[in-house]
Amino acid sequence: MIGVDQMARRREYRSRTLERGIAVLRCFGADSPELSLTEIVGRTGMPKATVFRILCTLCEAGMVVHDETHRRYRVGACALDLGTAFLQALRLPSIAAPYLERLAVECMESASAAILDGAQVVYVARAATRRWMSVNLQVGSRLPAYCTSMGRAMLAYRPWREVRALLARTTLVAYTPKTVTDLSRLAEILHAVRTHGYAVNDEELEIGLRSAAAPVLAGLDRALAALNVSAPSSRVSLEMLVEEFVPRLLQATREISDVLRRAAEAGADLDNPGTLPVARPR
Repeated sequence: MIGVDQMARRREYRSRTLERGIAVLRCFGADSPELSLTEIVGRTGMPKATVFRILCTLCEAGMVVHDETHRRYRVGACALDLGTAFLQALRLPSIAAPYLERLAVECMESASAAILDGAQVVYVARAATRRWMSVNLQVGSRLPAYCTSMGRAMLAYRPWREVRALLARTTLVAYTPKTVTDLSRLAEILHAVRTHGYAVNDEELEIGLRSAAAPVLAGLDRALAALNVSAPSSRVSLEMLVEEFVPRLLQATREISDVLRRAAEAGADLDNPGTLPVARPR
């Protein structure tokens, strides 16, 4: 446990300038790869002069690139190097990759792996189908956890009071008429996910898109990650999703969970995924 004195010391040593720089960097994402100065000011709420100075510093460091012709900023190569280093240290992508490839072949649809970061899921590995998909997802993409199958598969293994506090700080957007934004209904859904061991998304993020997901568990009550299979509703009915895709997902996540269990028994630290082995599906 971290004591009050330790917390006070941590606050004392924090750099407000660095916090502002990080806030600027966090404005960029898969849905907003390029931003204008005005857009960044709007997202951070900081004064324009402050944001401009931070951007100049980030450009000098190679963390941000300025397109002078269009007057827009985008993430630089140095920032991408940090993201690559994170994924390499995580090692989850290399563990999940063969299972995702197997799922993509068996289901003939795209398969992905993600971790939970606050109220969002972050895609860390993906085996994309060559068949048409309307959603352009890639490693590093972020989506809201409350209305995605992988997000629900992981949130279901958190205490509800923790999930409720997390969602209270999140704007629950109704992306489609089917999106569930009511907290009491979400609580019921997460309870069902925990009971059945899998989650589905029936056009809640985008009309025409369905997905199913299952958690990668460490023990009985801790979800380290999740795997999913997604497909256009024109190709895959909800019944097909549950009857054909879910059993394959559950098999894959059970096998990965077994790999993690054996690794933990051998002394690997599940909180330090860089110590985990690379596995192959059976």
